[in-house]
Amino acid sequence: MRLCSFSETYHMFDVTPVENLFIQEFMLKAPGDFVKVYIYGLKQCYHLSQSENTIESFSRALCLETKVVENAFHYWQRQGIMEIKKDDDGRLSIEYLNIKDMLYNNQSSNKSLYHYKDFNQNLQAIFGKRLLTPQEYLRVYDWIEILNLPAEVVLMMVQFYISKKSSRISINYLDKVAESWARDGINTLQKAEEYIKQYESCYQETIAVLKYLGIHRSPSKAELDLYKKWQDIWGFPLNGILEACKETTKIQSPNMAYLDKILESLYKVGITSQQEIKEYLSSRDSINDKIKEVLFNLGYKNTLPTPEHQSLYMKWTNNWQMDHDVVLLACKQLIRKKARSSFNQVDELLARWNERGLTKSKDVKNYLNHKELLINEIRAVLERAGDRREVTAADQKVFAKWTKEWNLSYELILLAAEYSTMAENKLTFINKILSNWYKKGITSIKEAKADHEQHVQDRQGMSSGSAMRKQVDFGQFEQHSYTDEDLEHLFEDLENA
Repeated sequence: MRLCSFSETYHMFDVTPVENLFIQEFMLKAPGDFVKVYIYGLKQCYHLSQSENTIESFSRALCLETKVVENAFHYWQRQGIMEIKKDDDGRLSIEYLNIKDMLYNNQSSNKSLYHYKDFNQNLQAIFGKRLLTPQEYLRVYDWIEILNLPAEVVLMMVQFYISKKSSRISINYLDKVAESWARDGINTLQKAEEYIKQYESCYQETIAVLKYLGIHRSPSKAELDLYKKWQDIWGFPLNGILEACKETTKIQSPNMAYLDKILESLYKVGITSQQEIKEYLSSRDSINDKIKEVLFNLGYKNTLPTPEHQSLYMKWTNNWQMDHDVVLLACKQLIRKKARSSFNQVDELLARWNERGLTKSKDVKNYLNHKELLINEIRAVLERAGDRREVTAADQKVFAKWTKEWNLSYELILLAAEYSTMAENKLTFINKILSNWYKKGITSIKEAKADHEQHVQDRQGMSSGSAMRKQVDFGQFEQHSYTDEDLEHLFEDLENA
């Protein structure tokens, strides 16, 4: 038994000294999980009797996978502040080194190049005459052990980018590429080959765009990323992008960022092909004039067209093949409801017309004429019942049920209206009568009158007949073909119809 020792719980209330050199020189740039492993291991060094020095115990205590714990120890070994040894049974032994001694006594960091001899030779061969420093090697090792990229994938990645950028390429640039590859899951030789093949095409096409802009150099990573966005996400082909490049002549020094704004505006209006871009750019002033006319009809007198306006207008006229006059008719329909409406409300109304196949001005006018005739018929029914209010969307809906769902004749509906004159709620009473006739299969005026008389006899115990008033003469409602000015006075409430 030792003469002096700490109590079993002493370590719980003790402190673990962490050198400021570690914090300043190593911790700030290290992965967070690796810092946890280092500090927890440091605590074990100071309290051996209360520690479990196994990879598994570290894994449980830190809630990390054992592979992460092992990678952390290898990382700190490469930094030169610990050494890893294995016994005959393959068990690891970790030795923490004094950081001051390592830094100020200039102990070689070549120990951290421990098992990468073949890899180092292949990597140096790729860089040729440019000699890599130990610090650069350490950065490359991080791609293998922290980003989990296989060594052969790292070599292929470096070789490809050196072929594009020359051996003077910076490790910082390659570091960002390695992070991108790891994030995108490019972690096998097959995936790397597929990516390089796709990248090669993207690289050459980006060079073509730069040359069109008057820029004669290799593209940067940011420029390559822009091109990939235009092609892969927005769907622009190379010839479409080059067509859009013509718009960059409006500035003194064309660049990819300016081209990106142009393509973004085209993407928002759904135009991506070369022919579409060519036609759109040549007719854009005319399109904007038409959009201004639409805005003016909606009550916006000094509003300039936006990409959103252009996108909607192109959908109406290009995708739905609607006439400009149809768009203006929709504006006039909406403006009757309130003083000012929005482009989105026009879009909703035009969507309903498009579902009905109404894309030409003539078709829309015929539809509105038919709608007015229908309203006149409903108005006649209400007046026959003694109700002189305006026809509503609800009236139109119930009238459609009588005529289309129940297939009742208009004369039968007028008869039911006449029998409803004394009712408080005219439309409800008409519906009740017609529902009863529909259930009984009554379709003629003679059958309806007989049923009504029987109903009166049953209720009053007496027979009575009332002379039918003359049928409604539709000549009292003016019928005509509508001009554009006339149509301004029609309003169609389609939300509930």
